[in-house]
Amino acid sequence: MKYFTPQMWIGFNSPRSKAALKSWDSRLKAYRQNLKKVLPGLNSQAQRFFRDALILHDGTLTRMEVGDRIGNVDGGAGRDLVNRRGAAVRLFVLSDIVNQRCYILKYKNIKRVELNFPGKIVLFPIGMNANFGDWGYDELTSPEKGLFRHEILFSSGATIAIDCREISVRRIRTK
Repeated sequence: MKYFTPQMWIGFNSPRSKAALKSWDSRLKAYRQNLKKVLPGLNSQAQRFFRDALILHDGTLTRMEVGDRIGNVDGGAGRDLVNRRGAAVRLFVLSDIVNQRCYILKYKNIKRVELNFPGKIVLFPIGMNANFGDWGYDELTSPEKGLFRHEILFSSGATIAIDCREISVRRIRTK
């Protein structure tokens, strides 16, 4: 991650918290400038979602699906289906306790998926068992024309990075 690094997050909870907060302001401004270049390549729902840099902060990754047929797992397979497989990723994320919404992020035309669990840097693990912890920060960048990179940093230090050509976002209100 370029803008919202693990080191910056650690800094918020250290004796150097004032410096980290100052760094946050400049990094957030730089990220928003970068985002202005990236957002026009997305559909309108994804643009609205990514415009809010903290929409899922403190949220919970409830499920991650990766595969060639995540939209058609229970049949309907014809002879020609083998040639039409396409890797996709789907993330199901429950927003923080106040908002109580579930977001489904779907990535298509995948170029790369990387999952680092538990992560290279241990941040703020919580609980008796190993877990991702809170959704901390995420960044949407474009490493090349027509390619999106979505990187996510969790409170445990775990990370997910997905490079793809298409992203869709759906919001579902929970009970």
